[in-house]
Amino acid sequence: MSETKSNRWTTIVMVIGVLMVLEAITFLLAAMLHLGIQFPLGFSEPQIIPATIVEGLCGIFLAVGAYAVFAHKSWAWQGAVAAHVFAVAGVLLGITALALGAGPSTEANTIYHRTILVVLIVVLALLATPGVRVAMGRGD
Repeated sequence: MSETKSNRWTTIVMVIGVLMVLEAITFLLAAMLHLGIQFPLGFSEPQIIPATIVEGLCGIFLAVGAYAVFAHKSWAWQGAVAAHVFAVAGVLLGITALALGAGPSTEANTIYHRTILVVLIVVLALLATPGVRVAMGRGD
């Protein structure tokens, strides 16, 4: 692999790691909001304990995956993919629960679900590309 191509893939892997950190932070903040914690910027959400659990787990899995990416662990690709699949499933569960009226919904929550779902799918698509797989040591 040429030096330029290697640097480009390294940059893409770095972008994936940064996106994973940002995803993890947003999920952990959402979990805190669903615990009933209010933030000074005026954000608040209804207390929904099941949402807290799912969002907290998504945040933790994404944070662990991001750690694996930045630490160049041998399981980084698998961890990143697994964390994203879990998070997509969690978001779809949340969207379905709200659509079925299983809990109170806010406009901010609806926007968050739609936005994070797109971001998660985009990162999953990046992870599926052959170049990223090779760059992350998953060249089979």
